[in-house]
Amino acid sequence: MGFLSNLLGDKAKEAEKALGKLKDIADVLKGSGSGGSLEQESKKLYKEQTTIRKPAAVFEEEDGPSGKSWGPKMPDEPNQFNYSGTYLQYFSEIFRTEFADCDVALSKSKYGTTDVFTFTKGGQTVLIVELFSRKSSAQWTRNYCRRQGIPYLRYYYDYDGWWNTRSYVIERTRNAIR
Repeated sequence: MGFLSNLLGDKAKEAEKALGKLKDIADVLKGSGSGGSLEQESKKLYKEQTTIRKPAAVFEEEDGPSGKSWGPKMPDEPNQFNYSGTYLQYFSEIFRTEFADCDVALSKSKYGTTDVFTFTKGGQTVLIVELFSRKSSAQWTRNYCRRQGIPYLRYYYDYDGWWNTRSYVIERTRNAIR
């Protein structure tokens, strides 16, 4: 096994064992094995592999560049993915508790594809927030708000790595209200 030692270094013994097992299986397939059937040999190999294996290492989530509410690692603060309810309940709870000075109404968009929160204060619409799937390309609500001069926000609820942390949702929503 000099070649394997040069190629694999410390892993040569493991590779040698694996090659031996493959040879045993090949011998069984050819009929020149130790007298056991293919089924017996595969059960034996499975048992050996499952008993020899060490438990998988516990991996930390990868750190990487992150913003206030996005990145590869879930922030250690309340967010839509560690909330005990649905994303709709999560946003509803934030808007109800943090924006008590506004009347907040939930409805479906004109075409029924997104959930829309309309914030009104003193009878005037001060913000429209749309909960959006990353798969959607609907623009009706956004275009309506532009034409009417109404502030508009959109939160994606199914975008990997976009956590919608509570603090982020509150700050962004508060900044958008006139």
